[in-house]
Amino acid sequence: MENKDNVKRVLIISVVVSAALVFLTWLLVPRLDNTIHLPDKGAHWYFWQRADPNFISRLSAWLGYSLHQVFIWLLIIKARKNDRTGSGVVSRYNIAALLINLVFILLHMLQTQIWYDGLAQDVPIWTSQGSVIVMLVLTLVMLTPRRGFIIGKKISLPTRSIKFLNIFHGFFISWALIYTFWFHPMDGSYGLLSGFFYMFLLFTQLSLFNTKLHLNMKWLVVLETMVAVHGTLITLEKANPIWPMFLSGFLFMFAFTYIFGLTKNKLIRIGVIILYIAGVIVMYNVRGFNNLYEVSFIPAALYGGGIVLILLLKLAGKKKAD
Repeated sequence: MENKDNVKRVLIISVVVSAALVFLTWLLVPRLDNTIHLPDKGAHWYFWQRADPNFISRLSAWLGYSLHQVFIWLLIIKARKNDRTGSGVVSRYNIAALLINLVFILLHMLQTQIWYDGLAQDVPIWTSQGSVIVMLVLTLVMLTPRRGFIIGKKISLPTRSIKFLNIFHGFFISWALIYTFWFHPMDGSYGLLSGFFYMFLLFTQLSLFNTKLHLNMKWLVVLETMVAVHGTLITLEKANPIWPMFLSGFLFMFAFTYIFGLTKNKLIRIGVIILYIAGVIVMYNVRGFNNLYEVSFIPAALYGGGIVLILLLKLAGKKKAD
């Protein structure tokens, strides 16, 4: 399947399949009605886990996660020998990755129906959240040479460091995605469903390595920005009043960084920033302006993490040069 024009077709099919998988997950929700959950204990508690876990239920999640992870890592290693970065070709390795992810999505769906649990029984919720944040930080830094770090400001990185990121980012990002996917059972609340659709699109991005789509800025910005939708829906579902923190925080990244990779038109960039500020005013007119400081939390985490990573890369590059 090495037609140079097939990447768009594969993307469309992947999006349709992703939507179908989410729909199937929703259809199966009534079969999970008998699952007993412990009472929600607040922000640090993960609600979607069974109250009576056992060895088999835990093993089913960890075994599924481990096999999924190993198969993808082995495929990445093998595919590196077929390096066609940016060629636009969807190779047999891409198709293999898509099929591996599809198989393990279906297996996790079945595992949820039988045993329900994900990795959440054994690891804290911040590990799942943190892995996604680090993934976003890594993406932010990798795209800095193309669109700038903030308001278009570009930061030079050592060539060796860029090469290192290009070679090894797939291993970390695949871990972050697969770990987060198996952290959750495939339950069907609207917050989780939004997360699964987002995850399946990220699996598509992961699978289509070495194609033009993998480097397409518009597609990358869609993926970076969709976390705003998922984070907001999860907090709304839990009736958590801090939902503006997630929406405004991630949209800050769009207004002050992501948009600079989409257009060079200054009026559009300024217009997006003005619309963002207006949106924040509307949200915090409801939430309360005494909580306006929340807007800074997510940008501080992403930009702060990005600065740390850039400094580490510069330091590593300098030592190599010496």
